[in-house]
Amino acid sequence: MWSTDFDSVLVHRRPGRKTVSIGVWFAHGAAHDPSALAGATHLVEHLTLRRCGGRDRRSLAELMDRLGGEVDAWTSSETMGLAVQTTSDALPEALGILRDAALEPSFADEDVDLERQIALAELDLMHDDPAERVGEAILKAAWGDHPLATPIIGTRETLENLGARELATHHRDRLLRHGGMLLAVVGDVDMNQVARELEGLPLGPGVKRPALEKPAWIGGRLRLDRGAADQVHVRQAFPAVSIRDPLAPTVAVVSRILGSGHSSRLFQRLREDEGLTYDVWSDTLLRSVGGILEVGWACSPDRFSTAWAMVEEEIFRLPSDISDREVEVAVQGMVRGLQMEAETAAGTASLDVAEVLERGRRFDIDSVVKEIRSITPEQVRDVARTILKPESMASAICGPEGSWEAGKLDRESMVL
Repeated sequence: MWSTDFDSVLVHRRPGRKTVSIGVWFAHGAAHDPSALAGATHLVEHLTLRRCGGRDRRSLAELMDRLGGEVDAWTSSETMGLAVQTTSDALPEALGILRDAALEPSFADEDVDLERQIALAELDLMHDDPAERVGEAILKAAWGDHPLATPIIGTRETLENLGARELATHHRDRLLRHGGMLLAVVGDVDMNQVARELEGLPLGPGVKRPALEKPAWIGGRLRLDRGAADQVHVRQAFPAVSIRDPLAPTVAVVSRILGSGHSSRLFQRLREDEGLTYDVWSDTLLRSVGGILEVGWACSPDRFSTAWAMVEEEIFRLPSDISDREVEVAVQGMVRGLQMEAETAAGTASLDVAEVLERGRRFDIDSVVKEIRSITPEQVRDVARTILKPESMASAICGPEGSWEAGKLDRESMVL
């Protein structure tokens, strides 16, 4: 039986609380899939909660509903996870689902065939959604063929070649490898009971992710024509730092000032002042070996040229005139958002896992808040000057043919 002292077992005791959150995080995500198996981790994730531990689909679904909270599985570029939120009196059932989903998903041919069809339908849906297409394209424009720019879901070709044998081997050799899993437990639970119920999980004294190379910055421009579409969807991106970099919180402050929130530069100007778009935003995509600060928006084709010019103007003037007040507002918002997330059981589990995987330390709200509050306006200006350079910008546009010309983009530099 594994020890609850392992640093891959993350426990937050909350005596007297009814809510419990228990999850397992695999230190293997879609970016770690071999190119011939692209989408394998995502497809295994689908299978974990279809049938597991000998339960049929109907009885598993009914048990999940009885728990009253949430039973979820997900895949990201660098992790796959399973989590259960419920009340403490339902702990045995929650642990049973978690154990069986992690260790014994069904790889029966009929289950694999059905989930493959669902994944292919999901792929078609994504390709029909301009926001999804441009989101995928900006990663290619920024990082080219790097695994972090590969769609989590895989491709039609790889999905059609993934059979039961390949998926079962992928699950056994990559996802269940020793030292490749974290367990997070938050709530009023008996850890001896948790250890008994989850015996068999490959938990050990440490967790290690498969290595990824640092992505080279491409800074390309991609255009996707979409017939007589009603809107042009745009993403613009700049090279940022990795999630492990001490400057990651400062990059987040830059993003909040630029386009994350009601008082941000882009939202105030393009929506509130000019009415050019329903929504405009910025965000950070920070991974273990590299990061992106991106801006996204959509508007009608006849407004695209004006909107593009205004977005660029706001982006490139930001480093020179960030105010102390803007930094204060962004820092306060980050701190309070983090404090609210840490109040929930699920939030605490996610925050702790991320801190262990990315920074090799346990999550401590006071320490993280102190780090954020120590960010100075001059540090924010320096980071903005480093990141927001016109020559570094990558872009992706999805809209009616000719939209790119309105944006004064060099057609010769685009990859179709």
